[in-house]
Amino acid sequence: MNGRVLAHALLQTTGQELRMVYALLCKTNIIDMLTAKTKDFFSKDIDHFNEALKEEVKKLERYSDIELKVKLLTEMTRVLEIKGMRYDCLEDIETQSEVIVQAIHEQMLKSDKDYAVFIESANGQEAYQLMIQYHMQKLFAAFDGKFRKLSEEQSTNFTEKIQQLLTELPIEKQQQLKQGLGIDELTHETLRIAILTQGSVIVLSMIVEVAGFSAYTTLTTAIASTMALSGVALPFGVYTVATALFSMMMSPFMLIPLALGGGGLLLKHQNKHVKKKLLPLGVLQLTLPIVAQNRIGQIDSTPFTKHWQQQVKRYEELFAKREGYKATIHQQQLEITDYEEAREKHVRQMELDKEKVQAYKAFIGKYIATVPKEERTPLLQEGIDWLIIKDSERAALENQQEENRARKGLWQVIASTIDNTKLKAQKKQIQKDIDEKLKVLTEAFLEMDSSVLQAEREQIQLYEASATLHREKALHYDALITLEKEKLKELKTRLKITHDQIGALQDEYYGLEDIG
Repeated sequence: MNGRVLAHALLQTTGQELRMVYALLCKTNIIDMLTAKTKDFFSKDIDHFNEALKEEVKKLERYSDIELKVKLLTEMTRVLEIKGMRYDCLEDIETQSEVIVQAIHEQMLKSDKDYAVFIESANGQEAYQLMIQYHMQKLFAAFDGKFRKLSEEQSTNFTEKIQQLLTELPIEKQQQLKQGLGIDELTHETLRIAILTQGSVIVLSMIVEVAGFSAYTTLTTAIASTMALSGVALPFGVYTVATALFSMMMSPFMLIPLALGGGGLLLKHQNKHVKKKLLPLGVLQLTLPIVAQNRIGQIDSTPFTKHWQQQVKRYEELFAKREGYKATIHQQQLEITDYEEAREKHVRQMELDKEKVQAYKAFIGKYIATVPKEERTPLLQEGIDWLIIKDSERAALENQQEENRARKGLWQVIASTIDNTKLKAQKKQIQKDIDEKLKVLTEAFLEMDSSVLQAEREQIQLYEASATLHREKALHYDALITLEKEKLKELKTRLKITHDQIGALQDEYYGLEDIG
Protein backbone atom coordinates (compact mmCIF):
# COMPACT_ATOMS: atom_id res chain seq x y z
CA MET A 1 0.00 0.00 0.00
CA ASN A 2 2.90 2.39 0.75
CA GLY A 3 4.14 2.21 -2.81
CA ARG A 4 0.69 2.62 -4.30
CA VAL A 5 0.00 5.74 -2.20
CA LEU A 6 3.29 7.42 -3.08
CA ALA A 7 3.05 6.43 -6.77
CA HIS A 8 -0.48 7.80 -7.09
CA ALA A 9 0.49 10.93 -5.15
CA LEU A 10 3.45 11.55 -7.43
CA LEU A 11 1.41 11.00 -10.59
CA GLN A 12 -1.45 13.24 -9.43
CA THR A 13 0.51 16.14 -7.97
CA THR A 14 0.75 19.05 -10.41
CA GLY A 15 1.44 22.74 -10.78
CA GLN A 16 2.88 24.85 -7.98
CA GLU A 17 2.49 22.10 -5.39
CA LEU A 18 4.66 19.76 -7.47
CA ARG A 19 7.24 22.46 -8.05
CA MET A 20 7.36 23.35 -4.38
CA VAL A 21 8.08 19.76 -3.40
CA TYR A 22 10.67 19.46 -6.20
CA ALA A 23 12.38 22.70 -5.14
CA LEU A 24 12.42 21.54 -1.53
CA LEU A 25 13.97 18.15 -2.27
CA CYS A 26 16.14 18.91 -5.29
CA LYS A 27 17.21 22.53 -4.89
CA THR A 28 17.72 22.95 -1.14
CA ASN A 29 21.28 22.90 0.21
CA ILE A 30 23.18 23.94 3.31
CA ILE A 31 24.38 27.24 1.90
CA ASP A 32 20.82 28.26 1.02
CA MET A 33 19.64 27.35 4.51
CA LEU A 34 22.43 29.25 6.27
CA THR A 35 21.97 32.25 3.99
CA ALA A 36 18.23 32.34 4.67
CA LYS A 37 18.78 31.96 8.42
CA THR A 38 21.31 34.79 8.42
CA LYS A 39 18.89 37.05 6.56
CA ASP A 40 16.15 36.13 9.06
CA PHE A 41 18.41 37.42 11.85
CA PHE A 42 18.56 40.89 10.30
CA SER A 43 15.03 40.93 8.90
CA LYS A 44 12.64 39.01 11.12
CA ASP A 45 9.44 39.99 9.30
CA ILE A 46 10.29 37.87 6.22
CA ASP A 47 10.69 34.12 5.91
CA HIS A 48 13.72 34.20 3.60
CA PHE A 49 13.86 30.46 3.09
CA ASN A 50 10.25 30.46 1.95
CA GLU A 51 10.96 33.38 -0.38
CA ALA A 52 13.98 31.57 -1.86
CA LEU A 53 11.82 28.48 -2.32
CA LYS A 54 9.24 30.55 -4.20
CA GLU A 55 11.98 31.85 -6.51
CA GLU A 56 13.03 28.29 -7.27
CA VAL A 57 9.39 27.42 -7.99
CA LYS A 58 9.24 30.23 -10.56
CA LYS A 59 12.40 28.93 -12.26
CA LEU A 60 10.81 25.48 -12.52
CA GLU A 61 7.88 26.80 -14.54
CA ARG A 62 9.84 26.15 -17.76
CA TYR A 63 9.69 22.41 -17.08
CA SER A 64 6.62 20.29 -17.69
CA ASP A 65 4.86 18.48 -14.84
CA ILE A 66 5.76 15.09 -16.28
CA GLU A 67 9.45 15.96 -16.55
CA LEU A 68 9.52 17.11 -12.93
CA LYS A 69 7.67 14.00 -11.73
CA VAL A 70 10.18 11.68 -13.35
CA LYS A 71 13.12 13.71 -12.05
CA LEU A 72 11.59 13.86 -8.57
CA LEU A 73 11.24 10.07 -8.36
CA THR A 74 14.78 9.50 -9.61
CA GLU A 75 16.14 12.12 -7.19
CA MET A 76 14.55 10.28 -4.27
CA THR A 77 16.21 7.05 -5.41
CA ARG A 78 19.54 8.90 -5.72
CA VAL A 79 19.40 10.24 -2.17
CA LEU A 80 18.44 6.83 -0.81
CA GLU A 81 20.94 5.07 -3.12
CA ILE A 82 18.29 2.80 -4.62
CA LYS A 83 18.90 1.18 -7.99
CA GLY A 84 16.87 2.45 -10.93
CA MET A 85 14.15 0.55 -12.81
CA ARG A 86 12.72 0.64 -16.32
CA TYR A 87 9.33 2.03 -15.18
CA ASP A 88 7.51 0.36 -18.05
CA CYS A 89 4.19 0.41 -16.22
CA LEU A 90 2.37 1.65 -13.12
CA GLU A 91 3.34 -1.50 -11.21
CA ASP A 92 7.04 -0.61 -11.67
CA ILE A 93 6.48 2.88 -10.29
CA GLU A 94 4.54 1.47 -7.33
CA THR A 95 7.23 -1.12 -6.64
CA GLN A 96 9.95 1.53 -6.59
CA SER A 97 7.78 3.82 -4.48
CA GLU A 98 7.32 1.00 -1.95
CA VAL A 99 11.11 0.69 -1.67
CA ILE A 100 11.40 4.46 -1.22
CA VAL A 101 8.83 4.66 1.59
CA GLN A 102 10.31 1.69 3.42
CA ALA A 103 13.81 3.15 3.07
CA ILE A 104 12.67 6.48 4.52
CA HIS A 105 10.84 4.64 7.33
CA GLU A 106 14.00 2.68 8.21
CA GLN A 107 16.08 5.84 7.99
CA MET A 108 13.77 7.63 10.43
CA LEU A 109 13.92 4.70 12.83
CA LYS A 110 17.72 4.91 12.90
CA SER A 111 18.08 8.69 13.09
CA ASP A 112 15.00 9.79 15.07
CA LYS A 113 14.57 8.26 18.53
CA ASP A 114 11.22 9.99 19.00
CA TYR A 115 9.88 8.31 15.88
CA ALA A 116 11.08 4.91 17.12
CA VAL A 117 9.20 5.50 20.39
CA PHE A 118 6.12 6.79 18.54
CA ILE A 119 5.63 3.70 16.39
CA GLU A 120 5.82 1.34 19.35
CA SER A 121 2.18 2.15 20.07
CA ALA A 122 1.11 1.78 16.42
CA ASN A 123 -0.87 -1.30 15.52
CA GLY A 124 -0.96 -2.64 11.99
CA GLN A 125 -0.49 0.71 10.28
CA GLU A 126 1.37 1.32 7.05
CA ALA A 127 4.66 3.20 7.09
CA TYR A 128 3.21 6.21 5.27
CA GLN A 129 0.41 6.45 7.88
CA LEU A 130 2.94 6.36 10.71
CA MET A 131 5.02 9.10 9.16
CA ILE A 132 1.98 11.31 8.53
CA GLN A 133 0.72 10.98 12.09
CA TYR A 134 4.19 11.50 13.57
CA HIS A 135 4.85 14.71 11.65
CA MET A 136 1.38 16.05 12.28
CA GLN A 137 1.93 15.57 15.98
CA LYS A 138 5.24 17.39 15.70
CA LEU A 139 3.44 20.22 13.92
CA PHE A 140 0.79 20.37 16.63
CA ALA A 141 3.47 20.30 19.34
CA ALA A 142 5.37 23.16 17.69
CA PHE A 143 2.11 25.14 17.50
CA ASP A 144 1.14 24.45 21.11
CA GLY A 145 3.39 27.06 22.71
CA LYS A 146 2.46 29.62 20.06
CA PHE A 147 -1.26 29.16 20.72
CA ARG A 148 -0.90 30.09 24.37
CA LYS A 149 0.64 33.42 23.38
CA LEU A 150 -2.10 34.34 20.90
CA SER A 151 -4.46 37.21 21.56
CA GLU A 152 -8.06 36.35 22.32
CA GLU A 153 -9.06 37.46 18.84
CA GLN A 154 -6.43 35.24 17.19
CA SER A 155 -7.27 32.19 19.28
CA THR A 156 -11.00 32.69 18.66
CA ASN A 157 -10.39 33.01 14.93
CA PHE A 158 -8.43 29.77 14.95
CA THR A 159 -10.98 27.78 16.98
CA GLU A 160 -13.85 29.07 14.85
CA LYS A 161 -12.22 27.54 11.78
CA ILE A 162 -11.79 24.25 13.62
CA GLN A 163 -15.38 24.39 14.88
CA GLN A 164 -16.66 24.86 11.33
CA LEU A 165 -14.82 21.70 10.32
CA LEU A 166 -16.26 19.70 13.22
CA THR A 167 -19.87 20.81 12.68
CA GLU A 168 -19.68 19.29 9.18
CA LEU A 169 -18.86 15.87 10.63
CA PRO A 170 -21.54 13.20 11.15
CA ILE A 171 -23.32 13.37 14.53
CA GLU A 172 -21.74 10.13 15.76
CA LYS A 173 -18.22 11.48 15.08
CA GLN A 174 -19.06 14.73 16.83
CA GLN A 175 -20.22 12.72 19.82
CA GLN A 176 -17.04 10.68 19.73
CA LEU A 177 -14.99 13.89 19.79
CA LYS A 178 -16.93 15.30 22.74
CA GLN A 179 -16.32 12.15 24.73
CA GLY A 180 -12.66 12.02 23.76
CA LEU A 181 -12.06 15.66 24.69
CA GLY A 182 -14.33 15.61 27.74
CA ILE A 183 -16.48 18.55 26.65
CA ASP A 184 -20.26 19.01 26.36
CA GLU A 185 -20.40 21.15 23.23
CA LEU A 186 -18.13 21.73 20.19
CA THR A 187 -18.03 25.51 20.39
CA HIS A 188 -15.00 27.64 19.61
CA GLU A 189 -14.79 28.55 23.30
CA THR A 190 -14.84 24.94 24.56
CA LEU A 191 -12.25 24.04 21.90
CA ARG A 192 -10.04 26.96 22.97
CA ILE A 193 -10.23 25.92 26.60
CA ALA A 194 -9.52 22.29 25.67
CA ILE A 195 -6.39 23.31 23.73
CA LEU A 196 -5.19 25.49 26.61
CA THR A 197 -5.79 22.83 29.24
CA GLN A 198 -5.03 19.64 27.32
CA GLY A 199 -2.58 20.97 24.73
CA SER A 200 -2.69 21.28 20.94
CA VAL A 201 -1.16 17.85 20.40
CA ILE A 202 -3.95 15.98 22.20
CA VAL A 203 -6.86 18.06 20.87
CA LEU A 204 -5.76 18.32 17.24
CA SER A 205 -4.56 14.70 17.11
CA MET A 206 -7.95 13.60 18.45
CA ILE A 207 -9.65 15.58 15.67
CA VAL A 208 -7.50 13.88 13.02
CA GLU A 209 -8.12 10.47 14.59
CA VAL A 210 -11.91 10.98 14.42
CA ALA A 211 -12.23 13.06 11.26
CA GLY A 212 -9.48 11.28 9.39
CA PHE A 213 -6.71 12.76 7.32
CA SER A 214 -9.23 14.94 5.51
CA ALA A 215 -8.98 17.29 8.51
CA TYR A 216 -5.36 18.15 7.80
CA THR A 217 -6.17 20.83 5.22
CA THR A 218 -8.32 22.83 7.61
CA LEU A 219 -5.92 22.36 10.51
CA THR A 220 -2.72 23.34 8.69
CA THR A 221 -4.41 26.23 6.89
CA ALA A 222 -5.79 27.47 10.19
CA ILE A 223 -2.36 27.20 11.83
CA ALA A 224 -0.64 28.98 8.96
CA SER A 225 -3.14 31.84 8.79
CA THR A 226 -3.09 32.22 12.58
CA MET A 227 0.70 32.47 12.56
CA ALA A 228 0.50 34.98 9.68
CA LEU A 229 2.32 32.69 7.28
CA SER A 230 1.73 33.60 3.65
CA GLY A 231 1.99 31.58 0.48
CA VAL A 232 1.10 28.24 2.00
CA ALA A 233 1.21 25.90 -0.98
CA LEU A 234 2.24 22.71 0.77
CA PRO A 235 0.04 20.40 2.82
CA PHE A 236 2.10 21.00 5.95
CA GLY A 237 2.77 24.59 5.03
CA VAL A 238 5.98 26.55 5.31
CA TYR A 239 5.70 26.40 9.09
CA THR A 240 6.44 22.68 9.12
CA VAL A 241 9.35 22.92 6.71
CA ALA A 242 10.90 25.86 8.52
CA THR A 243 10.68 24.01 11.84
CA ALA A 244 12.35 20.92 10.41
CA LEU A 245 15.09 22.94 8.70
CA PHE A 246 15.87 24.89 11.85
CA SER A 247 16.13 21.62 13.78
CA MET A 248 18.60 20.26 11.23
CA MET A 249 20.69 23.41 11.15
CA MET A 250 21.04 23.45 14.92
CA SER A 251 22.21 19.83 15.09
CA PRO A 252 25.89 19.21 16.00
CA PHE A 253 26.09 16.76 13.10
CA MET A 254 25.85 19.70 10.73
CA LEU A 255 27.29 22.64 12.66
CA ILE A 256 30.51 21.09 14.00
CA PRO A 257 31.94 19.95 10.61
CA LEU A 258 30.98 23.29 9.05
CA ALA A 259 32.55 25.21 11.92
CA LEU A 260 35.77 23.24 11.54
CA GLY A 261 35.83 24.18 7.87
CA GLY A 262 35.20 21.44 5.36
CA GLY A 263 36.01 21.21 1.69
CA GLY A 264 33.83 20.39 -1.25
CA LEU A 265 33.55 16.71 -0.36
CA LEU A 266 32.37 17.48 3.16
CA LEU A 267 29.86 20.03 1.87
CA LYS A 268 28.58 17.48 -0.66
CA HIS A 269 28.22 14.91 2.12
CA GLN A 270 26.35 17.37 4.34
CA ASN A 271 24.03 18.38 1.50
CA LYS A 272 23.22 14.72 0.99
CA HIS A 273 22.44 14.45 4.69
CA VAL A 274 20.10 17.46 4.40
CA LYS A 275 18.28 15.85 1.48
CA LYS A 276 17.81 12.65 3.49
CA LYS A 277 16.31 14.68 6.31
CA LEU A 278 14.00 16.49 3.90
CA LEU A 279 12.81 13.34 2.15
CA PRO A 280 10.14 12.46 4.74
CA LEU A 281 8.68 15.97 4.47
CA GLY A 282 8.67 15.82 0.68
CA VAL A 283 7.01 12.41 0.60
CA LEU A 284 4.43 13.49 3.17
CA GLN A 285 3.59 16.63 1.26
CA LEU A 286 3.03 14.51 -1.82
CA THR A 287 0.92 11.85 -0.14
CA LEU A 288 -1.23 13.82 2.31
CA PRO A 289 -3.58 15.42 -0.24
CA ILE A 290 -4.13 12.04 -1.87
CA VAL A 291 -4.77 10.29 1.45
CA ALA A 292 -6.96 13.07 2.79
CA GLN A 293 -9.13 13.20 -0.32
CA ASN A 294 -9.04 9.44 -0.86
CA ARG A 295 -7.88 9.85 -4.45
CA ILE A 296 -6.22 6.45 -4.79
CA GLY A 297 -7.74 4.60 -7.69
CA GLN A 298 -7.32 4.19 -11.42
CA ILE A 299 -4.65 6.45 -12.87
CA ASP A 300 -2.86 6.72 -16.21
CA SER A 301 0.89 6.33 -15.84
CA THR A 302 1.52 6.42 -19.61
CA PRO A 303 2.86 10.03 -19.73
CA PHE A 304 5.31 9.21 -16.94
CA THR A 305 6.54 5.95 -18.47
CA LYS A 306 6.69 7.53 -21.92
CA HIS A 307 8.91 10.37 -20.70
CA TRP A 308 11.12 7.94 -18.81
CA GLN A 309 11.46 5.67 -21.83
CA GLN A 310 12.49 8.69 -23.89
CA GLN A 311 15.33 9.25 -21.47
CA VAL A 312 16.21 5.55 -21.58
CA LYS A 313 16.32 5.75 -25.36
CA ARG A 314 18.54 8.85 -25.20
CA TYR A 315 20.80 7.07 -22.73
CA GLU A 316 21.01 3.91 -24.82
CA GLU A 317 21.75 5.91 -27.97
CA LEU A 318 24.49 7.87 -26.20
CA PHE A 319 25.82 4.67 -24.64
CA ALA A 320 25.94 2.94 -28.04
CA LYS A 321 27.56 6.03 -29.52
CA ARG A 322 30.20 6.05 -26.80
CA GLU A 323 30.90 2.34 -27.23
CA GLY A 324 31.16 2.91 -30.98
CA TYR A 325 33.72 5.64 -30.43
CA LYS A 326 35.65 3.39 -28.05
CA ALA A 327 35.73 0.58 -30.62
CA THR A 328 36.79 2.97 -33.40
CA ILE A 329 39.47 4.48 -31.16
CA HIS A 330 40.76 1.01 -30.34
CA GLN A 331 40.89 0.15 -34.04
CA GLN A 332 42.55 3.49 -34.78
CA GLN A 333 45.20 2.82 -32.14
CA LEU A 334 45.86 -0.62 -33.62
CA GLU A 335 46.29 0.94 -37.08
CA ILE A 336 48.67 3.55 -35.68
CA THR A 337 50.65 0.81 -33.96
CA ASP A 338 50.82 -1.13 -37.25
CA TYR A 339 51.96 1.99 -39.10
CA GLU A 340 54.56 2.74 -36.43
CA GLU A 341 55.90 -0.80 -36.63
CA ALA A 342 56.05 -0.62 -40.46
CA ARG A 343 57.78 2.78 -40.24
CA GLU A 344 60.27 1.44 -37.72
CA LYS A 345 60.96 -1.53 -39.99
CA HIS A 346 61.80 0.75 -42.93
CA VAL A 347 63.86 3.08 -40.72
CA ARG A 348 65.92 0.12 -39.46
CA GLN A 349 66.42 -1.13 -43.00
CA MET A 350 67.41 2.36 -44.17
CA GLU A 351 69.96 2.65 -41.36
CA LEU A 352 71.32 -0.82 -42.21
CA ASP A 353 71.69 0.14 -45.89
CA LYS A 354 73.49 3.33 -44.89
CA GLU A 355 75.87 1.35 -42.68
CA LYS A 356 76.66 -0.97 -45.58
CA VAL A 357 77.27 2.01 -47.88
CA GLN A 358 79.69 3.46 -45.34
CA ALA A 359 81.44 0.09 -44.99
CA TYR A 360 81.96 -0.15 -48.75
CA LYS A 361 83.16 3.45 -48.92
CA ALA A 362 85.65 2.75 -46.12
CA PHE A 363 86.86 -0.29 -48.06
CA ILE A 364 87.29 1.82 -51.22
CA GLY A 365 89.14 4.47 -49.19
CA LYS A 366 91.76 1.91 -48.17
CA TYR A 367 92.42 1.02 -51.83
CA ILE A 368 92.08 4.49 -53.36
CA ALA A 369 95.82 4.55 -54.13
CA THR A 370 95.45 1.50 -56.42
CA VAL A 371 93.61 3.53 -59.03
CA PRO A 372 95.84 3.61 -62.13
CA LYS A 373 97.60 6.94 -62.65
CA GLU A 374 96.14 7.34 -66.12
CA GLU A 375 92.61 7.22 -64.62
CA ARG A 376 93.31 9.68 -61.83
CA THR A 377 91.90 13.18 -62.01
CA PRO A 378 94.13 16.08 -60.86
CA LEU A 379 92.06 16.29 -57.64
CA LEU A 380 92.46 12.57 -56.99
CA GLN A 381 96.21 12.67 -57.78
CA GLU A 382 96.73 15.65 -55.51
CA GLY A 383 94.84 13.88 -52.76
CA ILE A 384 96.81 10.66 -53.09
CA ASP A 385 100.05 12.63 -52.94
CA TRP A 386 98.79 14.40 -49.83
CA LEU A 387 97.94 11.06 -48.23
CA ILE A 388 101.47 9.75 -48.93
CA ILE A 389 102.96 12.80 -47.23
CA LYS A 390 100.65 12.52 -44.23
CA ASP A 391 101.34 8.81 -43.94
CA SER A 392 105.09 9.59 -43.89
CA GLU A 393 104.54 12.21 -41.17
CA ARG A 394 102.63 9.69 -39.11
CA ALA A 395 105.38 7.08 -39.58
CA ALA A 396 107.98 9.62 -38.47
CA LEU A 397 105.99 10.36 -35.33
CA GLU A 398 105.76 6.65 -34.55
CA ASN A 399 109.53 6.27 -34.96
CA GLN A 400 110.07 9.22 -32.62
CA GLN A 401 107.78 7.57 -30.03
CA GLU A 402 109.77 4.30 -30.26
CA GLU A 403 113.03 6.18 -29.71
CA ASN A 404 111.57 7.94 -26.68
CA ARG A 405 110.49 4.62 -25.18
CA ALA A 406 114.04 3.30 -25.55
CA ARG A 407 115.56 6.05 -23.36
CA LYS A 408 116.88 5.21 -19.89
CA GLY A 409 117.16 7.20 -16.74
CA LEU A 410 114.58 8.86 -14.57
CA TRP A 411 114.65 12.30 -16.11
CA GLN A 412 114.87 10.97 -19.65
CA VAL A 413 111.88 8.69 -19.05
CA ILE A 414 109.89 11.62 -17.69
CA ALA A 415 110.82 13.83 -20.64
CA SER A 416 110.07 11.01 -23.10
CA THR A 417 106.65 10.42 -21.57
CA ILE A 418 105.74 14.10 -21.90
CA ASP A 419 107.04 14.18 -25.47
CA ASN A 420 105.14 11.01 -26.42
CA THR A 421 101.92 12.50 -25.12
CA LYS A 422 102.35 15.40 -27.51
CA LEU A 423 103.31 13.04 -30.35
CA LYS A 424 100.19 10.93 -29.69
CA ALA A 425 97.98 14.01 -30.03
CA GLN A 426 99.72 14.94 -33.27
CA LYS A 427 99.23 11.42 -34.64
CA LYS A 428 95.56 11.52 -33.70
CA GLN A 429 95.06 14.78 -35.57
CA ILE A 430 96.91 13.45 -38.65
CA GLN A 431 94.72 10.32 -38.63
CA LYS A 432 91.61 12.49 -38.39
CA ASP A 433 92.79 14.57 -41.35
CA ILE A 434 93.53 11.40 -43.33
CA ASP A 435 90.05 9.98 -42.62
CA GLU A 436 88.38 13.21 -43.69
CA LYS A 437 90.51 13.35 -46.84
CA LEU A 438 89.67 9.73 -47.68
CA LYS A 439 85.97 10.51 -47.51
CA VAL A 440 86.39 13.40 -49.92
CA LEU A 441 88.55 11.35 -52.29
CA THR A 442 86.16 8.40 -52.10
CA GLU A 443 83.23 10.60 -53.12
CA ALA A 444 85.34 12.06 -55.94
CA PHE A 445 86.34 8.58 -57.05
CA LEU A 446 82.74 7.37 -57.10
CA GLU A 447 81.87 10.18 -59.49
CA MET A 448 84.64 9.06 -61.87
CA ASP A 449 84.27 6.54 -64.68
CA SER A 450 86.78 3.90 -63.55
CA SER A 451 87.07 0.13 -63.88
CA VAL A 452 88.75 -0.17 -60.46
CA LEU A 453 86.65 -1.52 -57.56
CA GLN A 454 83.66 -1.78 -59.87
CA ALA A 455 81.86 -4.43 -57.79
CA GLU A 456 82.09 -2.24 -54.68
CA ARG A 457 80.84 0.78 -56.64
CA GLU A 458 77.81 -1.22 -57.81
CA GLN A 459 77.05 -2.43 -54.27
CA ILE A 460 77.13 1.15 -53.00
CA GLN A 461 74.66 2.19 -55.68
CA LEU A 462 72.34 -0.68 -54.78
CA TYR A 463 72.40 0.06 -51.06
CA GLU A 464 71.94 3.81 -51.61
CA ALA A 465 68.93 3.14 -53.81
CA SER A 466 67.55 0.76 -51.19
CA ALA A 467 68.12 3.32 -48.40
CA THR A 468 66.31 5.99 -50.43
CA LEU A 469 63.39 3.65 -51.06
CA HIS A 470 63.05 2.74 -47.38
CA ARG A 471 63.34 6.42 -46.39
CA GLU A 472 60.46 7.29 -48.73
CA LYS A 473 58.37 4.49 -47.28
CA ALA A 474 59.19 5.61 -43.73
CA LEU A 475 58.10 9.16 -44.62
CA HIS A 476 54.90 7.73 -46.14
CA TYR A 477 54.10 5.98 -42.88
CA ASP A 478 55.02 9.15 -40.97
CA ALA A 479 52.33 10.98 -42.93
CA LEU A 480 49.82 8.20 -42.27
CA ILE A 481 50.62 8.20 -38.55
CA THR A 482 50.17 11.99 -38.35
CA LEU A 483 46.84 11.75 -40.20
CA GLU A 484 45.58 8.88 -38.02
CA LYS A 485 46.65 10.65 -34.84
CA GLU A 486 44.63 13.70 -35.88
CA LYS A 487 41.64 11.42 -36.45
CA LEU A 488 42.29 9.77 -33.08
CA LYS A 489 42.40 13.17 -31.37
CA GLU A 490 39.05 14.09 -32.93
CA LEU A 491 37.55 10.75 -31.91
CA LYS A 492 38.75 11.20 -28.33
CA THR A 493 37.20 14.67 -28.27
CA ARG A 494 33.89 13.25 -29.48
CA LEU A 495 34.17 10.42 -26.95
CA LYS A 496 34.65 12.92 -24.11
CA ILE A 497 31.69 14.99 -25.27
CA THR A 498 29.50 11.88 -25.43
CA HIS A 499 30.82 10.68 -22.06
CA ASP A 500 29.98 14.07 -20.53
CA GLN A 501 26.52 13.96 -22.11
CA ILE A 502 25.94 10.54 -20.54
CA GLY A 503 27.13 11.85 -17.18
CA ALA A 504 24.83 14.87 -17.42
CA LEU A 505 21.87 12.66 -18.35
CA GLN A 506 22.66 10.25 -15.50
CA ASP A 507 22.87 13.19 -13.12
CA GLU A 508 19.56 14.54 -14.42
CA TYR A 509 17.81 11.15 -14.30
CA TYR A 510 19.41 8.96 -11.66
CA GLY A 511 19.10 5.21 -12.26
CA LEU A 512 19.69 5.15 -16.01
CA GLU A 513 23.08 3.55 -15.47
CA ASP A 514 21.38 0.65 -13.66
CA ILE A 515 19.29 -0.32 -16.69
CA GLY A 516 21.64 0.66 -19.54
